[in-house]
Amino acid sequence: MSGSQTVSTYAQALYDLAAVSDAFDAVDEGMRAVVNAVRGNVDLREALVDTTVPADKRREIMRAIFGDAVVPEVVALAALMVERGHADLLGAVSTEYARLLEERRGVVIAEVTTAVPLSEALRAKLIDKLQAATGKAVSLREAVDPSILGGIVVKVAGRVLDGSVNSQLRELRQALATARQGGDA
Repeated sequence: MSGSQTVSTYAQALYDLAAVSDAFDAVDEGMRAVVNAVRGNVDLREALVDTTVPADKRREIMRAIFGDAVVPEVVALAALMVERGHADLLGAVSTEYARLLEERRGVVIAEVTTAVPLSEALRAKLIDKLQAATGKAVSLREAVDPSILGGIVVKVAGRVLDGSVNSQLRELRQALATARQGGDA
């Protein structure tokens, strides 16, 4: 099974577990907490991905740390992932679960990248424009990337709208490189 299929399978299983107990939001929060804890602690992350540590020991580490902190559905799935050597996919599964949850709620996710953080006014205006364009409620996933120099890159509904200064400069460079060179005749 490919990495993306594995992530989708785990996310769907997590969604199904959340549906049984009607704990969609608690599962979402729990997965985010687990991911943040694993990303924020190098020793924990290394222990969970270390194949020399027995699988049952890695599972017990997860249960000991998160057993009382997050809902049982998250502990069960995260422990299973760690036991099977998929600890490195926890973040991707959390993201895919959130996407599934919002999709089932009729919300479109828009990934927005800007050179500087969005102001509240610009964020609200962008959400309004995207909702008008898609006809659905929109949830923004924001990222700041100074390398785009300015402007905005939006990924929504399978489309990429690249209005970054970086892409405009790249297009200008390409146009200049392919332009006919003229001269005095």
